[in-house]
Amino acid sequence: MFDNRPYSGTDIPDQNENDITADNKIADNILLYGVPGCGKSHKVEEEYESKITTEKNKIRVVFHPDYTYSDFVGQLLPVLKEVENAQGVKEEKLQYEFVLGPFTQILKTAYAEPDQQCLLIIEELNRGNAPAIFGEIFQLLDRNDDGKSKYSIYNRDISMALYDEPNKPIKLPSNLTIVATMNTSDQNVFTMDTAFQRRWQMKHIPNRFTGESLDEKTINHVAKHLPNSEISWGAFAQIVNQKMHTANLGFGGTEDKSLGVYFATDNDLDDAERFAEKVLKYLWDDAFKLGRKELFNDCSQGLSAVIEAYEDAKGDPLKAVLVPEVYNEMQKKMAEMAAEQAKTAEEKTSEEEAAESAAEDNPAQEPAGEE
Repeated sequence: MFDNRPYSGTDIPDQNENDITADNKIADNILLYGVPGCGKSHKVEEEYESKITTEKNKIRVVFHPDYTYSDFVGQLLPVLKEVENAQGVKEEKLQYEFVLGPFTQILKTAYAEPDQQCLLIIEELNRGNAPAIFGEIFQLLDRNDDGKSKYSIYNRDISMALYDEPNKPIKLPSNLTIVATMNTSDQNVFTMDTAFQRRWQMKHIPNRFTGESLDEKTINHVAKHLPNSEISWGAFAQIVNQKMHTANLGFGGTEDKSLGVYFATDNDLDDAERFAEKVLKYLWDDAFKLGRKELFNDCSQGLSAVIEAYEDAKGDPLKAVLVPEVYNEMQKKMAEMAAEQAKTAEEKTSEEEAAESAAEDNPAQEPAGEE
């Protein structure tokens, strides 16, 4: 958590721009984007957050429609402060002071500790009006090759927090990285213009259900069977996504509505009610809103009937609510995934046997003993 106590103006040493060097620690503005559940936040934790071991050197915020520039940078707020009155008696009085927002707090930390890497994480960047939230800080996002801002800005409150001086220019230092995430499928959110986006290093997070790059946790998650079903989550999601892309659903950009590999958690896949309310409801209300008959076998009674049929099914609940053709495709996908898994296991065994054979043919030389 960031320190939102009023800034006193005396708790940070003077810093010159040249002091902010952070050798071999070049910072950047990085924006990870992809479909919901593809692993953006996991990527942030694994590649960035886990490498900052000091808690005060990293701050995480979440943008939303009501989030403002003042929330992000800081604002004047009423605080109770102990002061001496004319008679020399100390008493608490209400005063207005600048309270640091997360941006100013992490910037202050980065300036105070130039040899330490600092990290600002912004989740759901486009769920707030990002250009308005950044305001003039937008200018700082242009960086030189050394990671410092190319241009400076003037902001009295931030300047007082950094230097205890009101008119010194401000730049992002080379030890402050900003990492943001963005869902490409969010509809009722703010758009970001090209000028804003180009100041970020964009990184697409692929939505992978198969492949050698998957870790063991993802492999197990993909292979997990849906509640009371013979169909795995991986087979279900891949066929649904495939249907989403090939069916005429009345809108473009269907990839953005795809089910991410972690759209449903392990707990969602263990409970029929949770799965129905989270996944089936999303497919009905959003992804297949204009083409429900492409996926659901009975659309006449509405979503509640679909969920009840799924939860009350005697056999495989997917068979009770999905179009037979779609269900059959999921069964075929299960067979394909099983064959692929067997092939991968066979190749791995062959590689291990080859390695063992090579080791036997070229035994390690034992050091000669003393005579």
